[in-house]
Amino acid sequence: MEPVLWPSTTWGLAISGLVFLLGILWLWRVPHSRMPTSVPIIADAHELQPHRGVSATAPILSGISCVSITEDTHEVPLNTSGACPPQTIWRGQFQFTGRHLWFKLKRGDLPGYLTVAVAGQPASELNRLLSFQLTSGEKAGYLPLLSPYEHAYMRPEQEWFLVHKAPGSGPHHVIYEIVADRAIGKGDFIQAAGVDLVSIPGWSRSPGLLLSLGGLLGIVVQLLSISLWPRILQVPVNATVVIRQIWCRHIPGSMLIQSVWVTCGLILVSAGIREHSWWLSLPGVLCLGLLGLRRPAWWLGSVLLGLPFYLHPIPLLPGFALNLVEIGVWGGAGLALLHSIRSPSVDVPTTQSQRVQTILLLLLLIALFSAVESSYPLQAFREWRTVFLAGFVFLLALVSVLQHSNQRDQDVGILLTMWLAGAVVIALYGYYSYWVGTNITDVEGVRRIRGMYGSPNNLALYLERTVLVCLTLFIFAASWRRRLLWGLALVIQGGAILLTFSKGALLLGLPTGMLVVLYITVRQASRWPGTRRPLWLLIGVALIGFLLLIPFLRTPRFDGLLNVRQSFPNLVRLHLWRSGLHMFLDHWFLGVGPDNFLYLYRSFYLAPAVWNEPSLNHPHNIFVDLLSRLGILGFLGGIVFVVTGLRQLYGRIVDIQPNMPALGCLAAVVAGITHGQVDASFALPDIMLVWVFLFGIWCFPYPVQGPDPLLN
Repeated sequence: MEPVLWPSTTWGLAISGLVFLLGILWLWRVPHSRMPTSVPIIADAHELQPHRGVSATAPILSGISCVSITEDTHEVPLNTSGACPPQTIWRGQFQFTGRHLWFKLKRGDLPGYLTVAVAGQPASELNRLLSFQLTSGEKAGYLPLLSPYEHAYMRPEQEWFLVHKAPGSGPHHVIYEIVADRAIGKGDFIQAAGVDLVSIPGWSRSPGLLLSLGGLLGIVVQLLSISLWPRILQVPVNATVVIRQIWCRHIPGSMLIQSVWVTCGLILVSAGIREHSWWLSLPGVLCLGLLGLRRPAWWLGSVLLGLPFYLHPIPLLPGFALNLVEIGVWGGAGLALLHSIRSPSVDVPTTQSQRVQTILLLLLLIALFSAVESSYPLQAFREWRTVFLAGFVFLLALVSVLQHSNQRDQDVGILLTMWLAGAVVIALYGYYSYWVGTNITDVEGVRRIRGMYGSPNNLALYLERTVLVCLTLFIFAASWRRRLLWGLALVIQGGAILLTFSKGALLLGLPTGMLVVLYITVRQASRWPGTRRPLWLLIGVALIGFLLLIPFLRTPRFDGLLNVRQSFPNLVRLHLWRSGLHMFLDHWFLGVGPDNFLYLYRSFYLAPAVWNEPSLNHPHNIFVDLLSRLGILGFLGGIVFVVTGLRQLYGRIVDIQPNMPALGCLAAVVAGITHGQVDASFALPDIMLVWVFLFGIWCFPYPVQGPDPLLN
């Protein structure tokens, strides 16, 4: 490098580093939400004065009455303990002079809600979209009194809430009511009230994020501008290439030996997880990693096989374990990078696949800004890292592995087969758990299997995708051995889905997926020879599935399926959709942030009709989920991502050579979208990786040469 470049590079690094530090300082120190400073609380106040708080026991707040929850409302005397009896409403009123009214609230596990009207109008800073009224008929703002946190140790004891912003100084007449499902005592919820409290205004975190990203980008650009920098990198790169070449010479290229190798590694990892022994799981991970040096598809396939078990961390050292998604995704990215070094590209990704990667990157950035602006950033960044970032990195690794593969047809076969094998394993575990009575959910008169998941619906969401791929491979198999293999996998997984009793999978996802296979097969009948037998097989499977479903329709879970009043899950979903849309209207640009739906739903948007289901972390609808979680930008990005992936899949199906595995993947995507109208859709690590896998595996022409190894 010429010496004249050193000063400019030094100044560039210094300025970029300063910008980066300023961004980090902004994110760390600048307050995000409006909060009051230290407030003196007066216990015997007869009026509300600006910049002071008044205790709930003060005379001005002592005008309390109990109102019965009946059509003929009447006052009920207080208990001797000073509490309202059950089935009554705690009603209070007072006046204040000023502009901003604050309440200091205590929130916990008790289901209850606060409604406030100021001067006959709903309190401006509370939820005004749920159309609540006081017992006297005035419209009121609404606030659930459940804590946003499920765990008690995370909750603050008391919090100040801005309740109303008045256009003038008043005086203003305030009426508030508290409804709960037990006797309500003074001080159970409202601890104090205040007017025009001195508060710290909240600031957006986005400028800090922009500064930190800009500074980091500047540092990278300055480092890459130094001509010595690539030479420094060349040393470890060459050393890695030499080590990989030496090691690959000792790994047999036989598919049988490699299959035995990967099976041993998976057994060791499984034993380590079960026994919580790092000395078993660590050798298993190293075994898979060494095989991945020669053929990274085995590593990525192992990740896909283990997705149904991702909730169980893998021990790696004493007292140290990592999630399967984190180990698998980042380990796969490293192996893909090593594989791509000095390996020529066999093909170039199609325009559609490049668009999929670009759109997912944009969605990743939107989710990042949404997480920064969220009310609960720690939870938001956890989901951003394990869902959005992991999905994008997995897509890059998958595309890189296939781009540099000389045996792409075999690698695609490895990936799909291991993904389907993982579904078979979790289905078999579901049968075992049903037999021994563990990991099952007894609800609505049925026993539902849930595998390793917390909910049977999660298991059904996963299996419905793999079932449709197995179904397509079964009906189009060209040899009896393949048909027997995929038929057996289909039966095992199909029976497990029946035992989940998932309405979304059995009545929405699977039927629409089968219709997609039927429609495209009929449409392409002139181009695909020998489609008569697959059509009859498909109709036969559909008929058998319907006959097996009939006894399940007579169970209490399916009674009154279309009657909202008789089906509490349907009622919950209706209120969830309503609350999710209200949440979007309040946070329309960037949404509430990843993994923030649960906390805001519990503490601001939970309707009293569904109090016994407060801990729901998604709105059970793919469109409402995108809108509430990521705002209008994330909604548009998600729709474009799915549409682009569907176009790519359809293009692979109608390619010069028929691509039946892609047809199964298309059916799986449509089933996921359909089932996503009433359940989870994308914001889970396993589901997100499946979305990425179904779109990313078809970035290149397939098969490269010869017959399809999955069908022959």
